[in-house]
Amino acid sequence: MSGNEAQEKVIFTVLFVDDEPNILRAIKRALFTLDINLLLAESGAKALELLSSQDVHVVISDMKMPQMSGAELLEQVALRYPDTFRVVLTGYADIESTIKAVNQGKIHRYLQKPWDNQELIRVIEEGLERVKLKAENLRLQHLTRLQNKKLKEINTSLETMVQKRTRQIKAALNKIEKHNLAMEQVLFNVISINPNIDGKFAIEVSELATKLAKMAKLDKDEVKRIGYAGLIGELGLLGLHTDDFLAPFGKLNYQQQQNYLSQTKQAALILAPAHDLLPVSEIIEYQFEHFNGSGLYNKVAKEIPIGSRVLAIARDYWRLMTGRLSGVELLARDAKLEMKKHTNTRYDGEILSLLLEAEDIGKPQHIQATLQATQLQAGMVLSQNLYNDSHILILPEGHVFSEATIHKLRMFEKEKGKPFSILIEPEKQESAVTES
Repeated sequence: MSGNEAQEKVIFTVLFVDDEPNILRAIKRALFTLDINLLLAESGAKALELLSSQDVHVVISDMKMPQMSGAELLEQVALRYPDTFRVVLTGYADIESTIKAVNQGKIHRYLQKPWDNQELIRVIEEGLERVKLKAENLRLQHLTRLQNKKLKEINTSLETMVQKRTRQIKAALNKIEKHNLAMEQVLFNVISINPNIDGKFAIEVSELATKLAKMAKLDKDEVKRIGYAGLIGELGLLGLHTDDFLAPFGKLNYQQQQNYLSQTKQAALILAPAHDLLPVSEIIEYQFEHFNGSGLYNKVAKEIPIGSRVLAIARDYWRLMTGRLSGVELLARDAKLEMKKHTNTRYDGEILSLLLEAEDIGKPQHIQATLQATQLQAGMVLSQNLYNDSHILILPEGHVFSEATIHKLRMFEKEKGKPFSILIEPEKQESAVTES
């Protein structure tokens, strides 16, 4: 026996109402073939009593009955049991009142006397089918509500799971990000711990390159790559002999200059195993390309990665400021004037213009400016005690230079035949130049 067959079979109930016993007996004989629970009532009151105690699906009532007519009975049924299918048996003389009851929605169907048994059976089957469909519709609505409730519970559960998973993913990404930052810091530390490579210089280059990249409206990831490339831009120096990079570039011989430029290949070799750092490696590798194609690899203009073009400007600005190019430390305005000479030849003119036109970038934040007496201007502040060769204090830390003290230092330099290395507070250097 299948699961469906095992379920309890539904028996539908049909109530027939007529005040004539012979009619009730005739109905009982006519409907014996139907698989229904047949109820018989000889009055409207008896019918209502049966309806109150049992689920009746179809009610068939004679129109003319004493005390309560069929129309009145079915009106009560419609009011109390609206899902019950209602049929009236009527004679020709009652047809007008029957049609009125139909139009008012109290009766679903009517049959004229004398009725045909087969037609009566069809009407009952029609009523039962309507009841079945309505019950099935209610069952499906109930099932839908249950499923919607279950679906809502599942969605709530899924949303909770997604939120939990999202938190886990964010935590994992944060962990990865922290790990990557730690690895990046390790590379910078490797450079900074070398006494012959200036970590503060790298920080200045990185910060300036980052500012220029943001001003050029490059995307966030590219800005980050450029900043990091500036931070480890001198990584390749670790593979060179100190004779090839300690002296200012302009004072190196031809071979030493070639060796110095080869640092980019050394950096690419060091970074080769780190595939995630390939974009950073490329920025570093092509940083000595010239905009007009006369650089290390003869790449021209747009063939040079944008990051390399930004890094080249930030790097050379600070090389000029610190004397790494010529051996003479330049003031910011002089460094910019020198770089302007190479617009669209050595440097990308659009990016260079961002540096040249901005007055609030390019100021030393980490490097102390070391100047000679001939480069001093009134208003600059001495950031470290100044001693002569005999270690005798000449000027104390914090001294604000005046024309008189500058003149005196210039005379000292002239007498001893070599310049002082005078450390100036970075933030005071630019203000003195501006005021002058």
